[in-house]
Amino acid sequence: MAGNPRSGEGRIAVAAKNAAKEKKKPAKDIKAKGGSRAAQARRPGRPPVEQPNEAKRDAIAEAALRLFSRSGVAAVSNKELGEAAGINPALIYYYFEDKDDLFQFVVRKALSDALAAYEDIKKREGGIGDLDAWLTSNLQLFGEITRFLKVILDYAHSGQRSAQTDEAIRRFYDTETDLIGHALREEGASLREAHDLAELVSVFLDGVMVARVLRPEISSEKLVGLMRDLIRRKTG
Repeated sequence: MAGNPRSGEGRIAVAAKNAAKEKKKPAKDIKAKGGSRAAQARRPGRPPVEQPNEAKRDAIAEAALRLFSRSGVAAVSNKELGEAAGINPALIYYYFEDKDDLFQFVVRKALSDALAAYEDIKKREGGIGDLDAWLTSNLQLFGEITRFLKVILDYAHSGQRSAQTDEAIRRFYDTETDLIGHALREEGASLREAHDLAELVSVFLDGVMVARVLRPEISSEKLVGLMRDLIRRKTG
């Protein structure tokens, strides 16, 4: 079924693959860009200063998510990013065209990481349902997801929005609601009911993540469990 794009499971598998592919490339071709900039930076006859690689690019994105969530995108300097990622700050633009390009990659990586955790849970806990696997992955990635939510909230109020970044964020939530909707249809919900409940669960998860930061005494596991029970009653 995973290979059948007509099935819900097939669409989820395709979404996971697409997210992984998107994560593997920034908005611009890092090899072409890195090569051209390296060529400009080095003297004739000397080897390239740096060759772009996936591990360093991911390290930059992880550092960016931490710093952006703490200080805001505009306040973070390349020097801070380089120090947090453990690389020369001058190398950041071998991987990303500008901060907007980096920000879009951070959003795509959040989706890719969530889907990877979801797939890992399904493989590790054989027989677990799609919805339970997604809920568990969100709890598992609490730190990353709360930082992600802080960053996109700051972005939404920044007055400096871009169509490409808006599309990356929209794709994150479209993929999430598609996955949840498919899971609910598998549990017996009608198409319309599954769509509405999927939106409810997606918004609920964002709310739980924010509430857990503001009100640490709250048990997100308990609240997610209660939501799961309500959905079972609704679809059962």
